[in-house]
Amino acid sequence: MTTAGTVREGDERPNSVLGKVSLILSAFGDDDFSLGLAELRDRTGIAKATVHRLCRELVATDFLERDGCNYRLGVRLYAMGLRSPHQRTLRAAARPVIESLAQSLDNAVILAIPHDSELLCVENLGTHRNQARSTADGRRMELHCTAAGKLTLALLPEQYRLGEVLHSMVRRTPHTLGPAQLPGELCRIREQGYAVEVEEKRLGYLAVAVPVRGPADTYLGALSVIAPTAGSRITRLLSALTQASSIITARLARYDSLRVPL
Repeated sequence: MTTAGTVREGDERPNSVLGKVSLILSAFGDDDFSLGLAELRDRTGIAKATVHRLCRELVATDFLERDGCNYRLGVRLYAMGLRSPHQRTLRAAARPVIESLAQSLDNAVILAIPHDSELLCVENLGTHRNQARSTADGRRMELHCTAAGKLTLALLPEQYRLGEVLHSMVRRTPHTLGPAQLPGELCRIREQGYAVEVEEKRLGYLAVAVPVRGPADTYLGALSVIAPTAGSRITRLLSALTQASSIITARLARYDSLRVPL
């Protein structure tokens, strides 16, 4: 058995730059967060100096990102992936629901999806007065101190390695959970089916997140609302999110059954 991108004996190695770039990007398997030059050389069969040069160029164009001395797949690949039919369908199903929810709650609503070992924000909509939009940068969301992140950690334990998350946790506010508290919190989230954070990410704001599921009950991502702590009722936000999530799932099912644009 070979890992992703490994050159097998007898395979023809491409001589073109495009072919070599393809091998480098394909070298990352499902379980690889980042790879070093030696690993990329071994998996692709390309000379280390060439791998190094091409990786520098891929970093400059956001197809790869630096992770210390290693490299990981970049956000530009993710952005291109959003154009795939699956992601387009999810966003098409969710966007009008998110727009309506953000308007009715007068707060920011976020849709985040799991991507390898990260959680990526794909929609971040809010009203004109809302100040919470800056809590999500449009790319990655922190796993340990956001409602969407904790929900994803709890519901996808096989995909997200808790040990690595615990090791890299950063205390954002005095209310951010510590490594000793997070495992118990994830157990509670699994039991209740939703996640809440109160000023763990940013003082003055709370967030509630519920799962978005596909027609086969597959976890597709987290739908969350970020609201000022003062004056917000978690039960009201949770009820609105749960209803919105059900509507998104129904729209996805209708698309699958009818095979027509939403």
